[in-house]
Amino acid sequence: MPVYFEYALKASLCLAIVFIFYTLLLKQTTYFTCNRYFLLSFSILSFIFPFINITVFVHAHQPHFISFVNHVPIIANNKITTGFGNSFKTVNYGPILFTVYLFISSILSFRFVVQLLSIRRIRAKATRTVAGGVEIFNLSEPVLPFSFLNSIFINKDNYSQEELQEIIAHEQVHVQQNHTIDVLITELICIFNWFNPFAWLIKKAIRENLEFIADDVVIQKGVDRKNYQYLLLKVTGCVSSSIASNLKFTLLKNRIRMMNKSKTRKLHLLKFALLVPLVTFLLLAFRNKHEVYKATFKEQNAETKKYILSSLTYSVPDEKVEAVVKKDKKNCLLKTGEALNLDMVFNEKTRLKNLLEKSGYNNISDHAVTFMIDTTSGSNGFSIQVNINLAKDELSKSQEEPSQNSNQIDTHIHPQEKLIQSANSVIKLSTNVSNEDEFNNKQLILDNKFSSIK
Repeated sequence: MPVYFEYALKASLCLAIVFIFYTLLLKQTTYFTCNRYFLLSFSILSFIFPFINITVFVHAHQPHFISFVNHVPIIANNKITTGFGNSFKTVNYGPILFTVYLFISSILSFRFVVQLLSIRRIRAKATRTVAGGVEIFNLSEPVLPFSFLNSIFINKDNYSQEELQEIIAHEQVHVQQNHTIDVLITELICIFNWFNPFAWLIKKAIRENLEFIADDVVIQKGVDRKNYQYLLLKVTGCVSSSIASNLKFTLLKNRIRMMNKSKTRKLHLLKFALLVPLVTFLLLAFRNKHEVYKATFKEQNAETKKYILSSLTYSVPDEKVEAVVKKDKKNCLLKTGEALNLDMVFNEKTRLKNLLEKSGYNNISDHAVTFMIDTTSGSNGFSIQVNINLAKDELSKSQEEPSQNSNQIDTHIHPQEKLIQSANSVIKLSTNVSNEDEFNNKQLILDNKFSSIK
């Protein structure tokens, strides 16, 4: 999956969760300001969360925590192949879809710029006055009262003096609390996430909540609730721009219902605490799958390096072979009392085979040198027995070669007991493993590593 499609998928999922959380738990509360900060901040964070990778942090914790994390599904991080069987050529739709995305985003961006210019054009035609540090522009067109940045736009001829005061008080809330910033951010979210229906729903929810805030502040200042609601019903006209905060943005029924609603108890603020596990789940779902595997592999290697070689013995039935091995024992890579590295075991097998070949034992099979590993010696200790069993043809080839040392004594080869040939090394796993998962994990690691040694 192309990177930009994966990012768009994750961001869209975040926006969907934000809207669902708001609709189910927060929309019916009267904590309008808290709802505003939640909707705005988490809408922005929805485009940041996909960049956060907590894989390294997760694997710094205990194994039982990592086991829990592995049950959280990873979103995306998968390759998608698009095709219609072997008889058709595979078509890459990525560039086509990305071109369509840019085209529609460009149209919405152009529309956004036109709306900004329309407000500038309206402002140029209006009569400007200043009241309480706020610019008020008196319009001649029959438009709805609205505010943008630190300016209020209204047609004073359509309202009485008392109604003007209530309308201006409402719009001043939008100006003083910088509600235009919220509106502009929602427009940008819809421009870059236009294909996601939840982006448009969040835009509507944010602007509706801004009206709840303004209505609540006006009522708290002592304006008669019933007269104010009648004023909302009276206001008519055409909206000048969708990026402005206007008095009749949403259904009046919802606004009147929220004005008449009793104040929500503070206990409902605990609902925001649910954001902690929700965000945690999202970040875990967005972790990088490849780094998870890499970290898990490192942990397995780290676990194998914890073991110590407690004892090292040899089982060599042939006396000549035993003499060769003992003579070169000082070069053995496995040291008693030191850390046991499985790669060292593999290298020791290679060293022994090379040593025997230099001593005249040719064509040594892979099963001639094997290792018996016993973990019952301790919780973190290994006992290793090296078995060197050469086949008869390997021994005879060595004896048929002419002696290059005249002083060499021809030693009679005593009868040997029957050799036990095995295709696999015998691994005795400790029975005092703490649990079944650890037992299986150790067995899997040892089987995978030592299968290549034999």
